[in-house]
Amino acid sequence: MMVRRTAIQSLTEAIMSFQLDTIPDDVLSLAKRCLVDVCGVTLAGSKTESAKLLFSTAAETYGIGSCDIVGTSHRMNAPCAAFANGAAAHALDFDDNCYAGIVHGSAVVFPAVLAVAQQRGEMGSKLLLGFVTGLEIEFAVAKALTNSIYDKGWWTTSVLGAIGSAAGAAKVAGLNREMTEHALSLAAVGAGATRAVRGTTAKHYYCGRAAELGVVSAIAAKQGATGPVDVFEDQSGLGQVLNDGIFDRTELEKLGEEYGIIDPGVDIKKYPVCYASHATADAVKEIMVADGLQARDIVSLTCTVPPVVASNLTYHSPRTAAEAQFSLHFAIASIVLHGDITLKHLTTKVLSSAPIKRLMAGIIVKVGDIPQQHRSSKSICPEWGYVELNTQCGSYKSCFVGSPVGSSSRPLSNKILEKKFNDCVQYKNSNSSEFTLYEKILNIELLQNAQDLFS
Repeated sequence: MMVRRTAIQSLTEAIMSFQLDTIPDDVLSLAKRCLVDVCGVTLAGSKTESAKLLFSTAAETYGIGSCDIVGTSHRMNAPCAAFANGAAAHALDFDDNCYAGIVHGSAVVFPAVLAVAQQRGEMGSKLLLGFVTGLEIEFAVAKALTNSIYDKGWWTTSVLGAIGSAAGAAKVAGLNREMTEHALSLAAVGAGATRAVRGTTAKHYYCGRAAELGVVSAIAAKQGATGPVDVFEDQSGLGQVLNDGIFDRTELEKLGEEYGIIDPGVDIKKYPVCYASHATADAVKEIMVADGLQARDIVSLTCTVPPVVASNLTYHSPRTAAEAQFSLHFAIASIVLHGDITLKHLTTKVLSSAPIKRLMAGIIVKVGDIPQQHRSSKSICPEWGYVELNTQCGSYKSCFVGSPVGSSSRPLSNKILEKKFNDCVQYKNSNSSEFTLYEKILNIELLQNAQDLFS
């Protein structure tokens, strides 16, 4: 009788089979866009106090090495770099998103594969392969668990990101089949944080920890450490304890044939705030631009959003940048006042100003269903937004946005993506050498040594 493979064994089989020459060109092209984006937001994030204090935390635990702490002149060992860069990548909440599990993929996987590739002196092609591998494993597990794990309150970036980073790290390190199985299982049993992290340093911390855990799990497995290869099937395992036994194994069988980076796709953010606010922000912007409105023209502004948006955006009167990133009221007020949401708007000075405080106080947010007239709209994401606005002259305006600009169905143009990258570099007050990074990433398979990526 044929013995059925465990989920870990199926994932490992996929990891072993991934090769650059068999991955479709459109997948590799999208992966490079994700790399451009995550490198930019990591550079910008390295400037934040959160990233600086978390690097200091890691530096007290780990030692020096050959791995970049992005945005600094420091080089540390792989676990330290994975943690510090993971924290920086997510510090501004400007990194990409995927609706498979509602996860941040690149901010966890990239720091892990970068660290291992740099520690080993691997070529850029190996880094790219590890990156795609880690993302696809993370997205596949997310699909198998379904979004119910997120709905239960688990922060899926931490839970699933650790598995993705372990997969990417194992691929770059060239672990054999048995070692890879144990790297994945070690990461799976140790992963997890809840969505209560929003608006605090903990969110950046656990993004870094997920990247670090993937690297350490791969190192431990290489040394002979073992984990439960039935971690998804066991009655005390991940699927049962975190998700009431919900785990669709068929999603794992699609690995290498279907790619999560394409379907459901990766959303690259236009605004440096939680993605849950983007559709509503775009709806407000469409009205303001189309009618040439100013803040003084608005009498009332009401937003209708799904429950997931309301549960994520809990700060109605944010006092800090971290809180503002999880405030629909701030996102809308920034669009009304400034016509945009940029990194320069996420300051205490802006948040404490009278105009934005007055606007935020007057915004009404309701939880509800998609208006009947928009239910047939194409490309409706889970975090849609509907805005109704009344003006001083007595007119009524409304706008529904199912998927914001930057979503996989409405991707940023290459020109806008490059501008975002350059804005991030400038925000970091970086030296001119880092402006060459954009072209390096687009041609990363030609890079002879991953240690030269940021040099």
